[in-house]
Amino acid sequence: NLLRRTLQMKTILTGASGLIGSRFEELMFEKHEIIPLKADITAKESIHTSLLGINADVMIHFAAKTDVDACEADKEEDQLCIKHEFGEQFAFEKMDWDDSKWIKKNSAFSVNFIGTRNLYEIAKEKGMKFVYISTDFVFNGTDKYDEESKPEPINWYGMTKWYGERLINIENDLVVRLSFPYGYQSPVKPDFVQKLIGLLREKDEVGLIEDQTITPTFIDDIVNGLDFLLQKDAGGIYHLSGSSYENPYGMGKKICSALGLKTKINATTRDKIYVGKAPRPFKSVLINDKLTSLGFKTKTFDEGLSLITS
Repeated sequence: NLLRRTLQMKTILTGASGLIGSRFEELMFEKHEIIPLKADITAKESIHTSLLGINADVMIHFAAKTDVDACEADKEEDQLCIKHEFGEQFAFEKMDWDDSKWIKKNSAFSVNFIGTRNLYEIAKEKGMKFVYISTDFVFNGTDKYDEESKPEPINWYGMTKWYGERLINIENDLVVRLSFPYGYQSPVKPDFVQKLIGLLREKDEVGLIEDQTITPTFIDDIVNGLDFLLQKDAGGIYHLSGSSYENPYGMGKKICSALGLKTKINATTRDKIYVGKAPRPFKSVLINDKLTSLGFKTKTFDEGLSLITS
C-alpha cells in the first residue's frame, strides 16, 4: 500500500463526471490510477457489483444532490419517511435501515445520507481511506467558521450533508468542506463565476447582491489540496477553501475590470433575490488556517480571477 502511494494511488471517484470530479481526473491522471464509480449509490448492491474484484487505496466521494432549492423541496417527504422508520427520534447512526424505500429515490436524504452511508460501509469493508466532500452549508451563515465550529444547517441540503459528515470516522478518514468552487471553463457545466461572466457579457445592466459574504475557491486548488491531504495521509476535518472573502457585487466589479466590460452593476440585497427560495447561509466564511499550517495555500479570488481571465 505504501509502495503504491509513492508510485500511483489507486483512487475511486464518485461524481467523476461532475465539475470537480472531472477536473480531478484531468489533472491527477499521472499521480492517481482513477476509477470512476458507475453505480446507483442509493443501492448498496449496485455499488458492490461495480466494485467487484476492485481494490483501491482511497475513495473520494464527490457525488451529491447539491441543488439547494430542489433539496428543500425533498424535505417534507424525506422527513415523513424518516419518521415512519424511526418515530420522532432520528437515530442517524443506526445501520439496519430498510433501504428499499430509498433506492433510486434521488431525494436529498437518499443521495446525501443513504448514498454516503452505503459507500462508506463498502470502502471500510475493502480497507480504503474515505474522503467525504462536504460544504460550507453545514453552518448557519452568521459568522466565520473553522473546523472546530459547530455545524447548524438552516436548509435541508446542509442538513443532509451534515448527516453524512457524522458517519465518518475522522481519526483516519477525511471530511473536506468546500465553498463556491470556480475555475477554468468546464465542458461539464459552468461554475458560478463563469455564469456571472456570461451574465455580465450579455447584459448592459445587472443587479448583484452586496449583503452576502462567500469564500470562492479555485477548483484546481481543490484538486491539488485533496491530493496534498492524501499524500500526507491526513485524517480529520479540513476546510479546503479560498483565501479571501467576497460579495457578489464586489466580484462583479472585479470581473468587469479584468475583462474590460462596461456593464453597469447595481448593488442589491439578498431578500430581493432569494424570494421564495430555500434559506441560505449568507455569511459563508470558511477559515482555512488548519490546511495552511499543514503547508498548502489556496488562492485569493483576485489570484484565481487573474488566471482565468489572462
